[in-house]
Amino acid sequence: MTHPPRLKGSLLNSLPLDVAYFLPEKNYNEPRYATSLINLNELLLLLAGIMFLGFIGEIAFRKKKIPDMLLLLLIGVAIHYTGVIPGVYLSIMRELLGFVGTVALILIVFGGLLKLDLKKYGNSVSRGIAVAAADLIFVMGISTPIFYYFLKIPLLDSLLLSAVLSETSVTFIVPLISRINLDEKVKHTIEVETIMNSVMNIIVVLLILSVMNHQMSFAGLTGYLFGSISEALILGGVAGIVWLIVLRQALAPHYYITTIAVLFALWGVSDYIGASAILTIFVFSVIIANSMPISKILKISGVVDKESLSYFNQEITFFVMTLFYVYIGILVNIFDFGGVIVALLLVAILVPIRFLQIFTIQRATKWFGKDSVIVSGLIQRGSTVIVLAGILLSTDPSVFGLFGNILFYVVIFTILVGSLLFSILSRNYVPPGVAANSLSPAEKELQK
Repeated sequence: MTHPPRLKGSLLNSLPLDVAYFLPEKNYNEPRYATSLINLNELLLLLAGIMFLGFIGEIAFRKKKIPDMLLLLLIGVAIHYTGVIPGVYLSIMRELLGFVGTVALILIVFGGLLKLDLKKYGNSVSRGIAVAAADLIFVMGISTPIFYYFLKIPLLDSLLLSAVLSETSVTFIVPLISRINLDEKVKHTIEVETIMNSVMNIIVVLLILSVMNHQMSFAGLTGYLFGSISEALILGGVAGIVWLIVLRQALAPHYYITTIAVLFALWGVSDYIGASAILTIFVFSVIIANSMPISKILKISGVVDKESLSYFNQEITFFVMTLFYVYIGILVNIFDFGGVIVALLLVAILVPIRFLQIFTIQRATKWFGKDSVIVSGLIQRGSTVIVLAGILLSTDPSVFGLFGNILFYVVIFTILVGSLLFSILSRNYVPPGVAANSLSPAEKELQK
């Protein structure tokens, strides 16, 4: 991928962001970069160590409420500065990053749509999707001009950065709102928002990367996008209906494994014919996730076990995301103080954007009621930003070199600021299951 010279005369131009720093060093005097020194046993030990780190992260989250993503990122940082893993191992991980990133994107989109239980969420689904779309519209609509005019970042890079930062993290936000007695409709709306936000976020970012990779005239670009999107809709729709028929008729064991294989095949075929791979996966996933109503329309008999599909998807995602978190932590330069300053500036922009977004929606729809303020404080960024940072590294290292440290610090700072805001704004809320008549007179007055 080629781009014009970046960030000339901008604030970021003065930051110590050399992409070579982020990439594992290779000794070109050694045969094949010393890959011959790695045997099967060492590779198995490396993979086992990564999975064990993910398990430790899960325990820390369940026992001590330490977010596993944050812990794994910090473990990666520790590995970076202690040098406990030789650079040759990191080189192998670097080569696998593009593949693992693609798998992560597929699993996030598919798993997210499987979580949308229409029976459970009801009309909160449409509300959540609307709020998720507003996340992108407000962040991209406000931050892109700021990046372009004030930070002097090229337009496409500004769009890309603002799209990546449009996430609202399901990993952090859903556990937080489960701790308080929030209105049920509001809670479901936020859950759907965080699920659909990741899906939309990934689609938009990959479309922007596709545009950056096909620099052409406006007419040519319009034609390319139209063809790519229309082919994706057709391919994903046909494949989804065909596979739905197979799933409901075959009743074969372990079909969830084959469904993942179909997802991988769809990505490869889409990419080969020039269709939008992520849109193909999205359309296919929508059909499988909504198998019951679609089967009634098509008059297909049989049952699709979505629980098995979701469980298997979560198990694969566990390993993939663990690898991503640790490796991105390894690549981060925690002494990039210029990146820290820019990240703080971005967080200072993202917080008021979130408040403006929620209060605008509230004024137009009255969806959030008295919970508007606490919903406005849910600004945490997380797993999707980290995965997309890894995709940037594998597709365009120069972009990662400019924004890698900044994205890492934005995730850290939004988690800290969001947690602080939640701690302050949730003081008037009681935990779920606590009856009003069990409160003391002082607590009742405080709740009012």
